[in-house]
Amino acid sequence: MKKLRVLAFLMVLIPVLMFAAGQDENQAEDNYPSKPITLIVPSSAGGGTDTMARLFAEIAKDKIGQNFVIVNKSGAGGQIGFEAIAGSTPDGYTIGAAFTPHIGAHMAAGRAKYTLDSFLPLANYVTDPGVLVANVNSSFETLEDVIIAEKSNPGSLTGATTGPGGDDSFALVGFNNAAGIKIKEVPSKGSSEEKVNILGGHVDLAFMNYSQIEANYKAGDVRILAVMTPERLPYAQEIPTFTELGFDVYSDSSRGFIAPAGIPDAAYKKLVQVFSDVVEDPKFLEAAKGQLLLNYMNADDYGKYLERVKDSTKSVFAKNPW
Repeated sequence: MKKLRVLAFLMVLIPVLMFAAGQDENQAEDNYPSKPITLIVPSSAGGGTDTMARLFAEIAKDKIGQNFVIVNKSGAGGQIGFEAIAGSTPDGYTIGAAFTPHIGAHMAAGRAKYTLDSFLPLANYVTDPGVLVANVNSSFETLEDVIIAEKSNPGSLTGATTGPGGDDSFALVGFNNAAGIKIKEVPSKGSSEEKVNILGGHVDLAFMNYSQIEANYKAGDVRILAVMTPERLPYAQEIPTFTELGFDVYSDSSRGFIAPAGIPDAAYKKLVQVFSDVVEDPKFLEAAKGQLLLNYMNADDYGKYLERVKDSTKSVFAKNPW
C-alpha cells in the first residue's frame, strides 16, 4: 500500500515538475537577454571589423536592453577568433564578427577547427570591393597597360597583397588566370604596409579593398585601374569594372556577424531582429558614413553568401594552395 501511495504521489508530482520546468524555460526565453552579450571580434582593435562591431554595439544596446561587450581575439588571419566563436557556449550570450574570405580560406586549407555548420549567420553589414591600384607616377593608366607590360616581359611585374588566403591574393590569382599573365605576389603584413608599398613605389601594383585606399585615391596619390564588382560602384562611377574590360574577376571582403550553432531559437530570432533594426537606425547610418561601406544581407542571404565563399576558396586552394 505504501508503494502505491508513493507511486501515485510521483504520478502527480512529475507533471507538475515538467510544467514548472517549461515555465522556467519560457520565462528565461522571455527575459533574454538578462545579462550583457559578448561579441568576439577576430581582429585587433581599430580595424574595419572592430569599427563595425563597436558602431553596432553602441546602437544595439538600447534596442535589446543589454550591453554588448567587445572582446578582440586577433591572430592567424582571424582563425583564432573564429574558433573562439565556434567553441563558445551556445546560450545566446556569445556571438561574433566574421570577415571573408578568411573564414572560408582556413577551411579550404584544412587548418580550421570549425566548419560553416559550426555557426548560424546573423547578418552581413559591410562589403568592401576589391580594386587594382597603381602609383600615380607609374606608367600604368589602364588595365590594358598592365597586360601589355606583363606580356612583353613575363614575370616582371609585382603586385602587393595582404598574403595568401586573403581576398587580395585571390584577386591577383584571378587576374593572372583571366588575362594569361604572371604578376608576382608580394605579401604585406596588413593593408597599412601594402599601402606603404604602393605609395612608395616599392611594387608595381596593389590588390586592395576600396576603403583601404579611398583617401589616397581621392587625394590623387594613386590610380584605381579597375574594380572587381559586377557593376560600377555607385560612389565611384568613374572607375571601370574588370567585367566591362573583358575579364571576369570578382573580389570583395565582407564583414558580418555570426553566432555559435545551437543557440536557443528565441535568442537567435531576437538577435536577427536587432541586427535588422540597427542597420536601419538613422544614428547608426550617420555614424557609419565615411567608415563603413554598408551592404546589408539578412541571415538567410548571408548564409548563402558564406556557402559561396566556402566553395570559391576551396576551388582557389585546389589550384593555388597556400
